Amino acid sequence: MGGVRRGLLHSGLLSLAVLVVLATAPLSSEHSSSLPIVGNQAGNAAEPGEDDALRTPDDPVEALLQAERLLAAGSSALAARVVAPVLGASDPVLRVRARLLLARAMLAGGDAAAALELAAAVARQASATRETGLALVIAGEALLARGQPGQAAEEFLAARALLPEIAPYLEYRALDPLVQAGRAHEAEALVEQIVATAPLRRLAVAALESRRAWAEQRGDLPTLAATLDRLLDLATIPSYRASLLLQRGRVEQQRGDAAAARADFARAIDEAPTSPAAALALDELAALGVAETVPIERRAAILFSAGRYREAVTAFTALLASDPTRAEAWYQRAIARVRAGDLAAGIEELTAMADRYPQDTRAPDALVTAATLLEWRNEPAAEVLYRRVLSQYPGTVAARQARFRLGLLAFARGAHDEARDLWRADAEAGDPRAAYWYGKALAASGEPVGARAWWSRAYQRDPNSFWGQRAADLLSGRTTILQQPVAPLSLDSEADVVLAWLDGRGENLAAAREEIEKTAAPRRALLLLDAGLREAAGWEVDAARTELRDRPVSLAVFGWLLLERGEAAYAYRIGGDLATDERVPEQVRARLLAPIPYPEVLVAASERFGSDPLLLAALIRQESGFEPTAVSPAGARGLTQVMPETAAALARQLGLSSWDPADSFRPETSIMLGAAELAQRLRQFHGDLVLTLASYNAGPGAVQQWLAERPTSDPDLFVAWIPYRETAEYVQRVYAGYRRYHELARLG
Repeated sequence: MGGVRRGLLHSGLLSLAVLVVLATAPLSSEHSSSLPIVGNQAGNAAEPGEDDALRTPDDPVEALLQAERLLAAGSSALAARVVAPVLGASDPVLRVRARLLLARAMLAGGDAAAALELAAAVARQASATRETGLALVIAGEALLARGQPGQAAEEFLAARALLPEIAPYLEYRALDPLVQAGRAHEAEALVEQIVATAPLRRLAVAALESRRAWAEQRGDLPTLAATLDRLLDLATIPSYRASLLLQRGRVEQQRGDAAAARADFARAIDEAPTSPAAALALDELAALGVAETVPIERRAAILFSAGRYREAVTAFTALLASDPTRAEAWYQRAIARVRAGDLAAGIEELTAMADRYPQDTRAPDALVTAATLLEWRNEPAAEVLYRRVLSQYPGTVAARQARFRLGLLAFARGAHDEARDLWRADAEAGDPRAAYWYGKALAASGEPVGARAWWSRAYQRDPNSFWGQRAADLLSGRTTILQQPVAPLSLDSEADVVLAWLDGRGENLAAAREEIEKTAAPRRALLLLDAGLREAAGWEVDAARTELRDRPVSLAVFGWLLLERGEAAYAYRIGGDLATDERVPEQVRARLLAPIPYPEVLVAASERFGSDPLLLAALIRQESGFEPTAVSPAGARGLTQVMPETAAALARQLGLSSWDPADSFRPETSIMLGAAELAQRLRQFHGDLVLTLASYNAGPGAVQQWLAERPTSDPDLFVAWIPYRETAEYVQRVYAGYRRYHELARLG
């Protein structure tokens, strides 16, 4: 048992006291305040009354699943409380599982000493090698938290023999502790062993990345160069290869090999010209005085992709000076001018494109883009451009967009018959957006029966889109876009759908799991989750998606098993794989495509701040795809993608002590911050969901400015007029997702 065997059981009375109290204390709402509370990772106490509201299952197996979800959410105190009654279960297997979960909860809550004692007790008493191995992993994590990296590494390595299927992952976990303990030579040798035995290429890459980091820290250029060579042999993703080539070029520069450096910078650009590494490689070539070796059109495209729009304008201008026939350069320069803030010049160039390059396929799009930008400043001029598209480029996608925008302008000024005439052809052709608005024009003209018929067609055509869902709203009599009340939310109804499906196939969940675990990748993924190694488990989940690709039933059940444990992000990925696979019923696929993340935490946060948990779930799906560690290009973090400065301000308002920006990656904290931010926006905009969602994405100042410049009480017009494409798409996706969640809740 490594370090645990060497006398780290000196505080056994603490462990015994914790076990006795937790095993015997009642967990009913009347007595729950008498239980010891394990501190949360961020050092913040649970809110008064929050624990009492938690409903815990009577069934010990379900209780352990709930504890796993709470632990995955970062709610270690509640996880410990849910586990408590199971510590005295009659089934010894459940008792051991409960103690392992309690140890992980204590570790997450900051009590590494108690976690170590519990892990040691399990390792000493467990009869199964698997549970003993998991106890050693937890002991290693606890020792690491106590500042004993050498002993932690010993525990990780001792667990290898007991958990051979994940041995390379345990070796990988031991790498940094070995280096911290001054045993770098052992870590270096272990890297080679991991690369040779890794079940996945991703693990081999991760091990070599550790070596790369060590070499960087000590300035060991030969080792760094050699490691980059090996990583390039393994790497397949173009953007990652470009970043490796960029770094290798810089190393070669430091070593005095300018020719090799130039070659690698050029290769980085060739590998992934739209990646951030390509722009940096171009800068390196410019510093060497050889940027002109990259063709001017490539340079311009790189700068544009990197968001360096003023530089891109200069590059596109040079390209057009050498070859005025380059229509794509003219178009991209115009867009770059707009994005750089030179709106007038950008609109002028977009408008001129149809004169200079009338046959180019981008010309009608340029006119529509210019007209859309003009709408906010000069509606008559925009209308002229839209009509030009209709006359000069009939039958194009741009012409359909021009008709739609002209219809909006007519509808907004009360010319409902004109709007109806503009929308009718596209509505009859099956466009759900046109059908929805055609119905609105009919309703405004006093034809409610015809309006309902067209809204029905819009919904049937695309029930999952924003306009399809808005059609359903109006058919249901919902004229305003507000939150809907929701029944008590849990995973129970979701489970019923899955279990009924399996029952209809003559199967049950336990048998389906046994079948799944005959495949290596899902088996390893579940074991890694048991060990608390979530990132590595995600690598194996992705491998399992490939291995189970031709077994959709097993893949769907695997997704459900992950969701049960709180891994909504991984379940959602599997839902995407199965989205159109009719071998799995739509109602089962829908649960994976619209999962309820961390339901206990989600409901508590929503109740605290007065928002619908399903709205928060839809927002999380769009913001992060349920991935707790997500980081946006702008720096927003976590499930709800709150910016660090906003998170810090919300934390102060909520009275969270010891705030650390890393806390945004804890699901429980991110959900609370997102719920608080959402509640503020709902209050500010009087419950209007469209304005609320737009402000969550673009900021309340932008929304207030749009309303001031183009006032409307029609939520549909507001959505159609949002000038930021990203925000318009965001509002539509979150709202449509929200309504879809409600449909599933009703079906459940």
